[in-house]
Amino acid sequence: MTHTNTESTALDADVIIIGAGISGSAAAKALHDRGDRVLVVEANDRIGGRTWTEPEGAPGGPIDNGGMFIGETHTHLIELGTSLGLEMTPSGKPGADTYVVKGDVLRAPDEQLDPDISFVPEFLSSLEALDALAESVGWDRPWESPDAASLDSKTVATWLEETVESVEVRRLHTLIVNAILGADPYEVSLLYWAYYVSECEGIQSLMGTRDGAQWAWWVGGAAQVSWRIADAIGREKVLLDWAVTRVEQDDSRVVVYSGQRSLRARHVIVAMSPLAANQIRFQPALPTARAQLQTRAPMGRYYKLQVRYPSTFWVDQGFSGALVDTDDVGVFLLDGTKPTDSLATLIGFVGGSNYDRWAVRTAEERQGAFIDLLIKAFGPEAAEPSYFHETDWTQQTWAQGGPVTYMPPGVLAHFGSALREPVGRIHFAGTEASFQWSGYMEGGVRAGQKAAAAIGEALQ
Repeated sequence: MTHTNTESTALDADVIIIGAGISGSAAAKALHDRGDRVLVVEANDRIGGRTWTEPEGAPGGPIDNGGMFIGETHTHLIELGTSLGLEMTPSGKPGADTYVVKGDVLRAPDEQLDPDISFVPEFLSSLEALDALAESVGWDRPWESPDAASLDSKTVATWLEETVESVEVRRLHTLIVNAILGADPYEVSLLYWAYYVSECEGIQSLMGTRDGAQWAWWVGGAAQVSWRIADAIGREKVLLDWAVTRVEQDDSRVVVYSGQRSLRARHVIVAMSPLAANQIRFQPALPTARAQLQTRAPMGRYYKLQVRYPSTFWVDQGFSGALVDTDDVGVFLLDGTKPTDSLATLIGFVGGSNYDRWAVRTAEERQGAFIDLLIKAFGPEAAEPSYFHETDWTQQTWAQGGPVTYMPPGVLAHFGSALREPVGRIHFAGTEASFQWSGYMEGGVRAGQKAAAAIGEALQ
């Protein structure tokens, strides 16, 4: 419905949304579709947030510098994207996956390592143990789980030291945490990791190389979801280069400032990670739990690497392109070739302590080490790429890192409930505020739509 009373006409919008990523965009569309007046303000000079697509400039086709994966159960994202006219394409390629562990190059047909390899039985049992722990914590209110305080006092590294004997298995778990959260097991609360695994439907789903969380992509790039929403609500309602510095609220309205500029609305949605939101000054001050969460929940440290070749030679050799490397680079690699691309693509993720080792090298050293790893895994045809690109998410001023928030010990059990709780007229979205699939586009869409629904009830 559209508001026409005197108070409404004194405002710039019914709702101002801070952040033009997929979460803020989903919220904007939901509110616009019900007739509410919305404005979206964005600090960057582009729309998309952590979905960052460059449609031109990279040889071979559009390139996603940020989030891109659609999971099999990402129903909210799929419904939204297809309603906007976007097309999905499967991500997985046939062939054996590859593992590099303690100098050995191991093949995994059908995503399964040979159970006769010495460390594999313990690796599989440790994944089952992690899933059991995740199930005991749950995804709804993990801070209320029976062992929340104890689990939140430990790191994932402590759990590995207590439960895993094999060096190879510890290395694999370290790579998994680094690649998924952008943080090292020594930094991450065991309660948070169990919660994260639970809300993403299990560790096998998170590790899937052709199903689970890595099932499909949008043809043309992930940021198209936000672009098309901006077109649907009107591009003039999305204000770029509009970095919010202060938010003030009282009993009747919220005022959002960017330096000397200001906008007024009935409600505000902060569609940002907790750490990114901490760049904003709030008056009155936020409650202690939310303020502590924003101060103490960092973003991951993350490189996204992309290399392109004239053909998918690895598929011709019987390899899927998926690679788990615990040795040379510390990368989780997947085939990223879309049917519309004119070049074949491999995409790698380097995070956490592997990021730390990677970042101190020169750009030339990094590219050389990455290509050397690909030669080791897939043969000499990997030596001559057509294109190489890396995105360092720690250098993105407004994102403050990537791919997602992680929590050190002592944060989730004490302050986790503030992830989703509104503060007066201020509502929180962003993928971290989702009950499920935090860290993925699906989580961003769910959180944005949930915040919009809560405001929609308040505006009735």
